[in-house]
Amino acid sequence: MSSQALSSVAVVQLQQRDVFERNVTRSLFAGAAAGLLFWVTSRLSVPVPLTFLSLAAMGLACVRGDRLDRLLLMGASVLLPALPWLFGMTTSWTVAAAGALAGAVVVKSRIAESGDEGSLGASRPGPAHYLATAAATAGLSVAGFKVAEVLSLRLTEVHTPMLLNAAVSGTIIALFAGLGSLASHIALRADPVEARFDEVLPQLDAEFAGQLGKALAVYRHCGRSLAALPREPAREELARTVGTLTKDAVELAAEWAGVESQLHDDAHRDLQKEIAELNESARRARDVVAKKQLELAARSLTEELERLDEMKLKRERILARLKSQVALLERARVALIGMRSSHATVRAAEMAAVARKLNALATSQSDEAKLAHAVATNAELAALETQAVDAVTATRAEVLTASASEPLAAPEGTAAVVAVGGALTEDAQPIGTPLVKNR
Repeated sequence: MSSQALSSVAVVQLQQRDVFERNVTRSLFAGAAAGLLFWVTSRLSVPVPLTFLSLAAMGLACVRGDRLDRLLLMGASVLLPALPWLFGMTTSWTVAAAGALAGAVVVKSRIAESGDEGSLGASRPGPAHYLATAAATAGLSVAGFKVAEVLSLRLTEVHTPMLLNAAVSGTIIALFAGLGSLASHIALRADPVEARFDEVLPQLDAEFAGQLGKALAVYRHCGRSLAALPREPAREELARTVGTLTKDAVELAAEWAGVESQLHDDAHRDLQKEIAELNESARRARDVVAKKQLELAARSLTEELERLDEMKLKRERILARLKSQVALLERARVALIGMRSSHATVRAAEMAAVARKLNALATSQSDEAKLAHAVATNAELAALETQAVDAVTATRAEVLTASASEPLAAPEGTAAVVAVGGALTEDAQPIGTPLVKNR
């Protein structure tokens, strides 16, 4: 936003750092290939300037986009750097002009890579990037040419093969020119909210990214509307309110970014598959202890599956809060539309009233969401405790049932007495019988 209330420190960002590193790396190999081509043309007595070949190779290495864009950019990468050699300028000016044109082609390649509509949450390169990249590439191309010239003389003094000499010289020129494309990746922003948005956006799924994209679009629209209004305290207050709402929306999505990747459908299916396999193994098990262990493992995974479902419900709450934040930003945008035609005094009062109302609504929604989340969390904890108590009770009942079903083993002393008693009884019976018969 343009208001100083939203940002007091400028933020310098290096956008798409991976693209810059990729282009520089490919420029090295392209420069070496240009040196090889220079050696071939020299052997065929059709010499082509090594500087031109290196700059053209650097531009070709950075070409991106669809098929038509690649064809057009490849032609521009070869033809545009060749134009300065047709005007008969000095060597330094010729190299500088060729480097500037090659830098402009690199910027266009970056735009073609992201598409005509650009990428959400990141500004596309504009005229300032074209000028800065052209100037940086022009200066660095001349510097690379001078360095390559000096190094080539040193390599010639030690009788270095011409092929290696040309490859090293072409690599140096292409490297310096590729480093000039850094200017197309630098963005100076006075708004840390958008910088934070760019950091969070790649970590979100389509639904959260879509809501956050709407919030940023409304945020920028409010910034343009506020910039058209005269500077006054009411405008600053409304700017702070809109900035706080947008920042809260970004941070709300950022808190959920780390959990979002774990709630995919594959995790749910994998758990269900494992539970089914454990239940099947428990059904086939013949050993009682093994069967109980498998059933306990299946029960544990079932609890994890329920927790996964609970996380999905929490995701719905977070998404609902994010949508409510976007709705508040929409209200601010609509309110700003009707303030342009109002009188200065009325407009100031309206902006102050809108700021207070948005603050009250945001606070109310946040408190209600926190209260509902706390109530739901307490209910979930109580349910989990109840499940744990029931599981322990059921386990104890199973253990007692299994113990009761097994035959009780008599103590060793008791078994001995019974055996002895049996023996005495058996011994006494034959003795008593003859006595009765003798009587």
